Amino acid sequence: MSVEIAYDRSREAVPYDPEEAVTLSEKTWLSRLFGLFFTKKNSLITFVIIPSIAAAAYYFFIASSQYVAETRMIVRTIGVSEQFDTSEKREGRSMIGGDSLTQDSYIVANYLKSPEIVRKLDAQIGLHSYFSKSETDWLSRISADARFEDLYRYWTKHVDTYVDGPSGIIIFTVRAFSPEDSVAISKAALLSATEMVDKLSEKAKRDLVTRVEGDVTGSLGDYRLALDNLREYQNKTGILDPLSSAKMLSAVIGKLTEQKLQLLVNLKSLEAAKADDTPRGRELRRSIQAIDDQITIRQNSMAGQTAADGTQLSTSLTEFSNLETHRIVTQAIYEANVRNLDTAKSTALQRTTFLSIFSNAHIPEESEYPDRFSDWIILTVGLLTLWMTATLIWMSIEDHRV
Repeated sequence: MSVEIAYDRSREAVPYDPEEAVTLSEKTWLSRLFGLFFTKKNSLITFVIIPSIAAAAYYFFIASSQYVAETRMIVRTIGVSEQFDTSEKREGRSMIGGDSLTQDSYIVANYLKSPEIVRKLDAQIGLHSYFSKSETDWLSRISADARFEDLYRYWTKHVDTYVDGPSGIIIFTVRAFSPEDSVAISKAALLSATEMVDKLSEKAKRDLVTRVEGDVTGSLGDYRLALDNLREYQNKTGILDPLSSAKMLSAVIGKLTEQKLQLLVNLKSLEAAKADDTPRGRELRRSIQAIDDQITIRQNSMAGQTAADGTQLSTSLTEFSNLETHRIVTQAIYEANVRNLDTAKSTALQRTTFLSIFSNAHIPEESEYPDRFSDWIILTVGLLTLWMTATLIWMSIEDHRV
């Protein structure tokens, strides 16, 4: 009986590789170390409990208290009910430039959070020094060598403005690290805003008067040009008033026609007596012919054929009417602009825009920021949620590996 032993070639020995063995050994060691350290308990302590304890220590023992000073105000404008003779009506408009007083409130609110006020406050009261005091915790204060852009971003985070649309009331709040500092910064900011409103108001009044003065100057130039054109035409034609000249010529023609009729009556009388060939009759005919020539000349001067001197009253009357109409229109515009200038000057004296504060900032008695307990709870819950999410994801990956 023979026994055959099958040889499994798949079980042939694999050649030993020392480098591969070292690599596998290192991977195994790192994997074991990672598994020992990053357990659920260790990761909970590392990523949740320790940061939560550190945050509690910061919020309850290190974080500096921040005090809020609140001011309520409104932008008021008086003397806005005047009307002008121009097509642009200014009734009800504010002096800052908006169509309503609410827009003025938004302008002031925007200015209180602008780089310009930060620059002014830093130059006037040393705004940077209020937020970089050594007694303030290092996480809350701004660095002593901070740039202007950093100071501006810091300012926008520590001030807040709210505008109530229907009423235009502005609520302005400032956060600082002491009650006195918050009030001092708030008063300085409101003083700067008041100066800005006064500056814009004065500029608007100057612009109003300057604009109307420009209209007066322009209309006066048009009026003078119309007068010069009319005077030049009168000098060229020698006719001061074609209408008056036409009336005078009509009167002369009527008088000459009356004389002609009288002479014709006398001539008819001589013809009836068969004495029209006498010296008297010939004289009457010459007189009638002379009168006819004068009537024709004067009629041609008014209208019809070309006049002897080249000037017809009908043509002159048309051109004169155009020039006179232009003169009357420019005169009316000039007079209206003069009235507008008087109104604008009166309005500029009466109209005033100002910042009215009806609730001043008072020294706060307790801090509002940070909300230590709430901030700590939110941070802790957030870390715990992130840890739970990461743990679930890791467990899902490990299950798929198996």
